[in-house]
Amino acid sequence: MMKVVRANVIAGVVALSGMALFVGCGKDSRDAGPVAAERTKGPLVLAVMPEMPPYAYVDTNSGEVCGIDIDIVKAVAERLGRKLEIRRVRFADLLPSVKDHKADFAVGAITITEGRRRNVEFSIPYAEEGAAFLYRSGEPMPTMVRVEGRHVGVVESMTHDFYLTRHGIDPFRYGTIEDAIKALKAHKVDTVFYDRPALAEVAKASGGELAVTPLETRENYGIAVRKDRIDYIEAVNAVIRERKAK
Repeated sequence: MMKVVRANVIAGVVALSGMALFVGCGKDSRDAGPVAAERTKGPLVLAVMPEMPPYAYVDTNSGEVCGIDIDIVKAVAERLGRKLEIRRVRFADLLPSVKDHKADFAVGAITITEGRRRNVEFSIPYAEEGAAFLYRSGEPMPTMVRVEGRHVGVVESMTHDFYLTRHGIDPFRYGTIEDAIKALKAHKVDTVFYDRPALAEVAKASGGELAVTPLETRENYGIAVRKDRIDYIEAVNAVIRERKAK
């Protein structure tokens, strides 16, 4: 059974700590040349689905999109001497936006896959995470073996959706993780399959109502970049390497 619902992005996530922005090229003699020329161009466009704390989420106090992914691309824009325009989109629209050149980058804890590489380029991995199940406390803990025949909620077009399908499970599909969690609380689904870092924050904020399982999968996250902009790809990789070296 398929159910697609659109709603506002998830709120109530923790603030990011210890992730200072990388300082790009200063306004000195080194700006003469390609970087200075880039400054005369329009802003770089970043497509983001801000439902993936701590990687991309909406700060409940400022209302701004922030997180690890955002910091990386802001550092890239600074490095290239460009302004950055952030556009919020559904996950299903992230990669098409980059493929069609409506955006230069896309983020939102995007898993690197060979299938996705046909349409966009990816940076080197900046994090290794994975998916888990969110469930109502007091009920049997879900595992991939135990969810057959049960109602599982996912966000449409994400790797979790494809993973379950490959394992013979037809999930209930939602437009946002917020809607999937609402369905879980309303007993419309038995569990939700999603990235564990985000689910851990949801469980923590639920006051014991919800719980999260250990990792079921392991995935590499990368920044999606336009295939025709090797300079952007190199800049993203440079920023990620510098951050890893700290």
